[in-house]
Amino acid sequence: MLPNLLFECIMEEIPPKMQNNAVIQIKNYIDSALNKGNIRCQSTYVFITARRFVILVNKLDAQKLDEEIKGPNINASKKAIEGFLRKTKKNIDELLVREIKNEKFYFACNINTQINLEEFFKKVLEEMLKGFPWPKSMRWGNVKERWIRPIQSMLCILDDKVIPVIFADVVASNVTFGHRFLSTKKFNVSKTDDYLNFLDENYVILDQNKRKEYILKQIRKFEIDNKLQLEANEKLLDELNGLVEYPIVLFGKVGDFDLPIKVISSVICSQQKYLILSRCQDNEKKISYFATVVSVINDQVIQGYEKVLSARLTDAQFFVNQDKKYNLDYYSNKLNLISFHDHLGSVAEKVKRITALAKYIAIWVPLASLLKVEWAAMLAKADLATSMVREFPELQGVMGGYYASCFNEDKEVIDAITNHYLPLGPKQNCPSSATTIAIALADKVDNLIGFAIAGEKFSSSSDPFALRRNAIGLIRIILENNLNISINLLLDKSASLYPKSLFSKKFEGQKLSKKQAVEIVFRYCLERFKVILKETNIPKNIIESIPIEGKIINLLNIKEKAIILNDYIETDNGKRILSTYKRISNMLSKSHAIYQPKKLNKLMLYSTKSLIEREEIALLKHIKSTYKNMKCIKDNFIVTLDELAGFHSIVNDFMDNIQINCDSEKLRRNRIDLIIAIHQVFNLVADFSKV
Repeated sequence: MLPNLLFECIMEEIPPKMQNNAVIQIKNYIDSALNKGNIRCQSTYVFITARRFVILVNKLDAQKLDEEIKGPNINASKKAIEGFLRKTKKNIDELLVREIKNEKFYFACNINTQINLEEFFKKVLEEMLKGFPWPKSMRWGNVKERWIRPIQSMLCILDDKVIPVIFADVVASNVTFGHRFLSTKKFNVSKTDDYLNFLDENYVILDQNKRKEYILKQIRKFEIDNKLQLEANEKLLDELNGLVEYPIVLFGKVGDFDLPIKVISSVICSQQKYLILSRCQDNEKKISYFATVVSVINDQVIQGYEKVLSARLTDAQFFVNQDKKYNLDYYSNKLNLISFHDHLGSVAEKVKRITALAKYIAIWVPLASLLKVEWAAMLAKADLATSMVREFPELQGVMGGYYASCFNEDKEVIDAITNHYLPLGPKQNCPSSATTIAIALADKVDNLIGFAIAGEKFSSSSDPFALRRNAIGLIRIILENNLNISINLLLDKSASLYPKSLFSKKFEGQKLSKKQAVEIVFRYCLERFKVILKETNIPKNIIESIPIEGKIINLLNIKEKAIILNDYIETDNGKRILSTYKRISNMLSKSHAIYQPKKLNKLMLYSTKSLIEREEIALLKHIKSTYKNMKCIKDNFIVTLDELAGFHSIVNDFMDNIQINCDSEKLRRNRIDLIIAIHQVFNLVADFSKV
């Protein structure tokens, strides 16, 4: 019967936010180790709770390995060679001779060995524990090793045999423990099934997915009994799931407060880490209850949670009442006291920049009113000076919109103030009203250019200023609202709004010119743009083939071209284009023709006097007519591709009937120049070598 491995590590509480990554890393490590050791198994499971992680590997089968063993030098003593033969159970004529650093050695091959599972797992688990990449770790007592939290005990058995894994002065045994508060039992484990049964009976739900389902089961019952609806919040649900080993769901009442629903939601979810239960009342959503997860419960616990929440909401009510004594214009005048960035000045200076930039952007946004855009931009950041946003920073924008509505601002202005930070995530909708679009784009472009000037790193691994989110938001707003706007012009305009003195200073050890700052942001946005296109199932080679150059880069136009080209190459005309391009590319390669891409008229170096054959004269006429037609129909990409498809028969006729590499150097050069011209015409449309 094949053995099972069980490893358990019990410690102080593991932060919930680190648990999911830990499960993935542990499983990948174990699977990789088994693969390297040529060990098969039926299944590998990794479970994690607030206080323990468990590795369970079922039905292990160690395969025999064929390996090569190095022996003595061929000039070694007879005694040494005979000893090696006895060890490997080989004859002298079965040995191989290999040269290492100019010396020859005997090697014995095909030695069937079987791995010792106990020794293997002791080594693997100890190495994993010593090198585990926790984002944060600590030492405790006199131990030298680091771990996320102090380890209390370890269990490691291979069936009924204990593997004495040692880490941080703790030696693994076969003893485990139940729930910290609900059970005081300890248990000597001899079988995996006994271990799992013991935990079930002693208030430990080991499987994180089953624990989550148990939480939702309790909530669903309360929902049905009280006609409520749980608001989806997977991130918070996972966090609560990671706080306990046996979840008991606690339900508390939310008092009546004259506050915006988003404020109450923020206090409950962001501040108190509770789930929201609401009901529809008079066609409006009303938050009636909250739910959270605890390990133990009594009436005092429920009352305590309700009192804390009530106190927080009372504070919020006080701040709102104080803030409403003044209009947003009053708070706008205080923005010069708030720093935007050490090198980029105050928020008031940022507001001036985004106001000018938003008015510039409004030219490209259909139905945008310059007056509304200007006024909304001036008020967009005003709530940063309010007491409410200072206390609850996550409500910036929301509170500005709420205060604007209290003072009867225009609906479009309110929407722009509230939503100009959007989208905050890949699943969140983009702004769609004209005024909001203009301000949202201005805010994001200003952030990107400003942080580039200030020397902040544009990196995916560390992004404290949310540059990636700003770039993706900028691109999504343009694409999803079908805006024919040049991203180059936006970046250039934004950079021009910063003082010239900033470009003469060194920040973070580097000094950037206006052109360099714009180029950094453009390249960063371009990479994000390509990723977004890939997510819409456009192949990478198609995306890379579309030319992206010039003073005016229209992302919407590039996306449309990529979609059209991806569909077009599957048609008969598309196959003709690829066939033609391949044929002329092969000819240029064989002729060793090298040219630098330039304007087409500078590449047409052929001599019309040297065109003596009917096929080459016809080809020249088609090159000229196609180029002329392409200039006239440059906005119709499908017709442009149809023009390229028209080369197929004419190029084939030319290639089949004209000797290109002829004896006359003059004719040969002229015919190659014709092919170069065709190649460049194709490249004006797309780089078909990547397709």
